[in-house]
Amino acid sequence: MIHLVLREPIAYQKTLYRVLSESYDGAVTAWFHERNDLDRSFDPRVDRLRFLSQTGYRQLWRELQKDTEPVVILGGWSSEIAYKTFLTALILRVPVFIWADHPHPVKRRWTKDLARKVYLRFLSRFATGFLACGRPTAAQLAALGLDPQKITVFPYWVEVPARWSLPNAAAKRESKVFRLVAIGRQVPVKQFEVAIKAVALVNARAPHRSVELSLVGDGPERPLLEQAAAACGCRELVKFCGWRDGDELFREITSADALVLTSKFDAYGVVVLEAMAYGRPVFASDGVVAALDRDDGSGAIVLHPAGDAESLANQIAILSGDHDRVRRAAFAARSMAEKWKPERAALIVDGLLKESAGLSARSKSITAPEAIKNHRSFIASE
Repeated sequence: MIHLVLREPIAYQKTLYRVLSESYDGAVTAWFHERNDLDRSFDPRVDRLRFLSQTGYRQLWRELQKDTEPVVILGGWSSEIAYKTFLTALILRVPVFIWADHPHPVKRRWTKDLARKVYLRFLSRFATGFLACGRPTAAQLAALGLDPQKITVFPYWVEVPARWSLPNAAAKRESKVFRLVAIGRQVPVKQFEVAIKAVALVNARAPHRSVELSLVGDGPERPLLEQAAAACGCRELVKFCGWRDGDELFREITSADALVLTSKFDAYGVVVLEAMAYGRPVFASDGVVAALDRDDGSGAIVLHPAGDAESLANQIAILSGDHDRVRRAAFAARSMAEKWKPERAALIVDGLLKESAGLSARSKSITAPEAIKNHRSFIASE
């Protein structure tokens, strides 16, 4: 039995739960710490869904103890959930794979830095493996002292729709306004003001209105962003949409020509994967781990230095003025998404379990050692 221990049922975590459950014929239990509104989409008949805020960790202990072949996939290493779960698994001698985001580049006092290194060495010794969210994260985890042989690239996973359509900007129409969408919580680290400034620069240099921006999300920075749009003289070009979830969010993506993500640092940036799944090119800062991970030089992702509105404006102007380039970028984005469908997650996990723990799993057309070998070869070649 696989036990997924995660913070809350966010969409990409639910996707992982679904594909593993399907692959292992329901032999997966999801332990979320808290409920949220998104858990309504779970089938109420599913009896492998737990909420630690209700059951407590004693129930987790009992189920792990009773399980004849338990394996834990733990989301993160530095939270109360992680500490309690890892200690429980360690005492019960249960294999643990830690699914890790990119560590935040925060300067720490030497005492905290030392404590962190000691803790990571402890994890490196006793954890069965680490599932790194992207190649940059895998490299960073190794640099922090984790055993590279225990690290596997395992990003977040999003649904890839069977049908998609090209952006409107791929059609050769005159005077077509290029539409950008920016998605996320409006907080300082996201730097959405950079996108606003870039849009203002592009339009100021164009003979006519050429670029619009929709900001999807909300947060404490919204009043300042509205002021920034007014100060740049582009308030009518920037639309503040508020929160969007589920189908509404995907409608915002498909109605846009490209995504823009300007974060100073983003530990991953799942919206990059969601945009690419719908064939939308991505303008991203070099602080967005998902963009760094997925950039293959195909033009699907265009990187700019974090905080550099001038560079971003130049990139937007080039893409928005070239219908053929938009079309190529859209196909490249979709092609990349299809390489990373959620079903691939189950194959990677299955191979890791067989390779690292010798656990049995349902038979597949490809053997476990081949699955891991092929996955690592694919990562190395990208």
